[in-house]
Order: sequence, then structure tokens, then C-alpha cells
Amino acid sequence: MRPIVFDGNFGWLHSAHGPDGVVMCSPFGYDTLCTYRGMRRLAERLAARGMPVLRFDYPATGDSAGDPTDAGLWRAWIDSVKQAVAQLRSATGVERVSLCGLRLGGMLAALAAQELGDVHGLVLMSPVLSGKTYQRELRAHYRQWLNDPAAMDCVVEPDTDEFVEAYGFRMYRDTLESLHAADLYRATSRPAARVLLLDSLNPVRTGALAAHYKEHGVELERHPFDEYSRFMMEPLESEMPHAAFETIENWLLAGSTRTTHAVARVPERGEEPAGGHYVAPRLHETPVWLNGGKVFGIYCRPDGAAAAHAPAVLLLNTGAVSRIGNGRFGVHFARRLARQGIASLRIDVGGVGDSMPSCDTLSLDALYSQSSAADAACASRWLVARGHAGAMPVGICSGAYTGLHAATREPAVVGAVIVNVQKFRWHNVCDEHGKPMIPVSAFGSTRNYMRSMKQPGKWLRVLKGETGGWGLVRELVVRQLAKAGETLADRIERLCGLELGARDERHLFANLDARGVDTHLVFGVLDEGVEELERYFGVRGRRLARFTRIHVAFCKHTDHAILSSVAQENIMSYVENVYRGGFTKLRRPDSAALDGELHRQHPEHDEHRGAGALRPFGEA
Repeated sequence: MRPIVFDGNFGWLHSAHGPDGVVMCSPFGYDTLCTYRGMRRLAERLAARGMPVLRFDYPATGDSAGDPTDAGLWRAWIDSVKQAVAQLRSATGVERVSLCGLRLGGMLAALAAQELGDVHGLVLMSPVLSGKTYQRELRAHYRQWLNDPAAMDCVVEPDTDEFVEAYGFRMYRDTLESLHAADLYRATSRPAARVLLLDSLNPVRTGALAAHYKEHGVELERHPFDEYSRFMMEPLESEMPHAAFETIENWLLAGSTRTTHAVARVPERGEEPAGGHYVAPRLHETPVWLNGGKVFGIYCRPDGAAAAHAPAVLLLNTGAVSRIGNGRFGVHFARRLARQGIASLRIDVGGVGDSMPSCDTLSLDALYSQSSAADAACASRWLVARGHAGAMPVGICSGAYTGLHAATREPAVVGAVIVNVQKFRWHNVCDEHGKPMIPVSAFGSTRNYMRSMKQPGKWLRVLKGETGGWGLVRELVVRQLAKAGETLADRIERLCGLELGARDERHLFANLDARGVDTHLVFGVLDEGVEELERYFGVRGRRLARFTRIHVAFCKHTDHAILSSVAQENIMSYVENVYRGGFTKLRRPDSAALDGELHRQHPEHDEHRGAGALRPFGEA
């Protein structure tokens, strides 16, 4: 596969030698993140069977140009599907093109196909049938997220007609008005000669649409999509819908023209495109391959030579989410930095996004592996080779772990912002199937649990046997004993110099401090990672005060995965402050910090620097 850009839209071309090609239309927002690995695997499977495939990001989504507030997006999304069809024909010379869309991508594919009039086949995977209903679904998803413990301290977005938000992704008024009027039954009659319909969500309305298409002469085949719910789970847990994919492959092959074309081997990766492309005025992005072609990234920089010599920001994956980031955080932040003259590189570490090779499943052990840290270290060296003075990894959750361990091993790293890290050291916890073998209660904030224990309804469910509350109590007792043990070990070390307990964790930060790597540990006040911090370094990490280059900060209204708009602003402004403050490794005794305007400390941040006093601004 190779990256491709057309009309400002970023995509991937999976090459093959066959007369029939497929354009894949992704769903919207968080659904895209959940199914990214699966949709890529489907594209690879189709290409391996001789069908060239183009998958791409709509305008103002993914890595494509544009912003969600742009006017006319709904029309632009439909037109981008039509542009993708033209691009696939031009790039591969295919004779016939089919469209394959999931959820909102199914609606967009059908609408575009109706307008094109020459689409050979149309695959609809649980398509959105009514835009009005879909808007209600997005609002319900937001309310569902607010009930998650990770969102406990978040600012609730206003219920307004100006935008709808779900899991960090927004649609604004202009797009919503167009979506509200969209209805597949009314707007399409014969979108393609052949239609494959996979759906288990709304059998009555799906049946009506199927009958409607048949009345207009469409050759229609309908199957259930029983794997849908497992496919649409969060990115780490999403399961490949093998039965559905096999049905799609066989259906597309059955409709293709029998030829003597030899099926080409699907290339593992394309070469790095020359030059890159503009995504906004004076803002340039280049797709790149790193670490022998295993790691994919997008290098974002402003025009001009100044950014080429300053340190660059390295944006790492959050969990199993691709480089795009939750709420499009990676893309939005990279371009925001570029507008300030700061270059960045957002990457997919091994097993995530578009890294090589692709995989059907992903585990926690893979996300927390040292190979991910090695990928981040390699990306840091690449930035230095491009002329940058160093790299500053920024990571959230597992990306924080990756950035932390890349900083310990790579001289090119001059600073790091580590957000909501859950573990400082990782011991494999998954079985041979990639499933965690530890209780869920081992991951979670004691403060959250203590708040939950104050609710009588929770204990009533425990007494009825509806939830495993006693296991949680045991976990809390174990945590308190561990904290007491670490506190005792620290006092013994202070009195007689004898190291006991968490030596590895202390050595990790002692090494960073000695090398002059400005390392910032940033936590939401109720985040699960605070548990890890306090277990080894005392309340609010006070024992890290002995290190002058290790900083601890807490942010109010900051959820774990940085989904909310307030949390994203908190983290972005914090990183910008760190960058403008300069880097110890780049300073000489007689030199000032890096040039640039010093930003004021963001009001949502309270920071502990070196031996200074810690002043928490939010009670947990």
C-alpha cells in the first residue's frame, strides 16, 4: 500500500492487477478509530484477491485537509467519494468500481453512487439510514460517555444546536442541517446495479430499503451482520468480523468480470512520497516511513527554515488509536503547532494504525512493549537527522509509557510530556489470546473507587451478588499496604542510604534527571495513573522533588484519553508552555532558553517543579 493525496484528501492505495476496484468509505468519528484496523485488513484482503482498493479520509477528518467548523462539509464529503472513484480509475486503470461503506460511510457511499450513476457494486455495512436518527445516536453516545468513570471530572458540553459531540468528535450546525435532511430511502433508488446489504441494527427499515431497491431493478443480496457489536468496540478490543469480510469478498468477486489477469502480490509498503503536500496555507505535511519501513508517520511543519533547526514534537499513539488521535487530537495539535512555527511528527508504532505489518488483534502487552519505545526512539533520531535540535515525545496513556521509555534510551530526546501514564514498568499480563489475566479493578483510581463506595446503591448490588465489590475491597487493601511499604522504604533510604522497594522506578527517573531530560508527568486529578505515581513516589509524587528535571502537574477537567475539548486544550497549552520554556539539554551555562514568546502558565495547571512546593489545585 502507498499513501496518496487527491483534492486535499489523504488516502491509501492498495495496488493489485485486476479490472475491478473498490473505494472504501469509512464511518465517522470514534467509529472510524474503532474499526480502523479492521477496515485496513479488509482492504488488504480485497487487494490480495486482485482488486485495487482506495481507502481515504473525508475533508476535515483523519489526515485530510480541513476543519470540522468548515462550511459545506456534507456536500464536500459526498463529492470526496466521487473524487476517490475518479482517482482510483486514474491511478489503476480499473474498468469498474464498487463502493464499500460502513455506518455513515454507507450513507455517503449510496448518495455518491446515486449521483455517479455508473457504480458497479455497492456494499452497505450497517448503513446510517436516517440522518435525523443518527444525530440522536451521537447525542446518546455523548451521554453514555459522561457516565464513564474517566469522565467524572470533565466539563459537560452544553446541549446546543451549534454542534453535536460524541467521544471527542464534533459535527457543527452547517453539517448537522444537511445530515438532518438525509434519508437513504428518499434520496436513493438505484445507486448501483448490484447492492450487498449487511445489517442487524434495524431490520424493519433495512427491509424497506431493500424492497425499495429491488423495485428499481437492483440486484440485491442481504445478510445479517451479527459481528457488528464486537467490531464496533473500542480500538483495542475491536474484533475482526471475519464472516462479514468473507461475504463481502465473495460477493465482489462474483460480480467481477472473469479475466486472465494475474493477481499481484500486495506490496507491504510504498516508497516515501516526494515533497509532501499543503493542508493549509504555509502548512506542509509529508508521509514518511521509518524504522526500515515498519513505522508510518506524518511530518508536519510550517514553511521557512526556522522550524527545521528547533526541536520537534513527537506525537505518539494513545492506546490502539491511530496517529489521528482521539477527537482528532494528533492532527489538530500538529497543525496548531505548525502555525506557531513548531514542527511535529505523528507516528503509528508497531501494530497500530498503518504500521507494518498489519495485524488482526492487538494486546496490552503489545502496546506496552519495548519495541514501541524503540519505534519512538527511531522517530526521534529521524527528526534529528532532518536537522532538528532534538525531539520532545508527547504521549497519552500507553503512548505516555512509550514516550517515557524512549526518553530513557534515546539521546535525541531533549524533553518529554507524559500524560496519564498508568504504569512506569510493564510486566506482561495477557494470555496467549491477548486477553488480560488480571482483574479490571487493578486498573482504576482509588479516588474514583472511594467515591463509588460512598453510594448506597453500589453496596446494595454487592450484597445481591450483582457486582464483584469484595474483590475491589481486597484490591484497595493491597494498594494501601503497598503504599505503606514504599513510604517505609523511602524513609529507610533517607536515614541510612539503603535502597529498598521500587528501585527500578526511581532509577528510571534518576537516569532522566542525570541526563538533563526535562520530563513532565501530567495527570488528570482523578486519573487512574495517579495511583501508580503515589504508590512509588508518595502523595502527589512528592518524592520526585529530589530530581530537578522531573516535573509533576495535575490538570482539572482532564479525562484519561483526552477526549473532551477542555482536556485537549489543557494538554496542548501545557505542551506549548514546556516547549517555549526551552530544554535543559540544549542550554549552555551562558545561554538563555530557546527563543520564542514565553506563554503564561495555563490556569488549569498546577505544577510541582524540582524541590518546589506542590500546590494541588483540584481535590481528588
